[in-house]
Amino acid sequence: MATELYQLSAKTVSKVILHATKYAHGEVCGCLLGRQEEHTVIVEDCIPFFHKAENKHSPLLEVALAQSESYAGTLGLKVCGFYQGNELSDDGSLHASTKKVGDSVRDRSAFPRACLLLLDNDAFTTFLSGETADRLPFTLYHKRGPGGSWEGCGRDNVRCQGGLTVRQVREVAAEGVASGKQRDLVDFSEHFCDVAKDWRNEKVVIA
Repeated sequence: MATELYQLSAKTVSKVILHATKYAHGEVCGCLLGRQEEHTVIVEDCIPFFHKAENKHSPLLEVALAQSESYAGTLGLKVCGFYQGNELSDDGSLHASTKKVGDSVRDRSAFPRACLLLLDNDAFTTFLSGETADRLPFTLYHKRGPGGSWEGCGRDNVRCQGGLTVRQVREVAAEGVASGKQRDLVDFSEHFCDVAKDWRNEKVVIA
């Protein structure tokens, strides 16, 4: 069996970190947009959904997923996963509600290689500070077969897109936080309160 690989773009890593930074005292989540090339899933972007855990259990989730799927289609991408950042610093668990969303994404998008991205709170802090610039601050989960359970993917199977090193991606993410781009990032929680706020975040430039 061929090795399954996942590549994360600097934009994806940065936007998840910006979302978690903006709402440092809450649980954050959102969907991942990407495509598959042979045995590699390339996660090119993400859409921030919520900064309140209860929203994952509300009809708002269905609305956010449907709009994200439509937007992904205009980019030639699919919703290929979901990310979660836990509220409590010592909570390293992948929540059952997130697994349920992951199952829904696999079925809706007909994307069997869909993944779940869990932000490691401790690694997140040291990643931004530069103390650990040799690994991304995430654990990636995937499923093997339709009847399988969500399980961690080996660290060697999760890489940065475009040949970038983790250190280079960290610099992009850290620059975004240092320049205050998290203040401009909009999630669906904000959009539902003020529809003038753009959840696509097309004006938040990650370079």
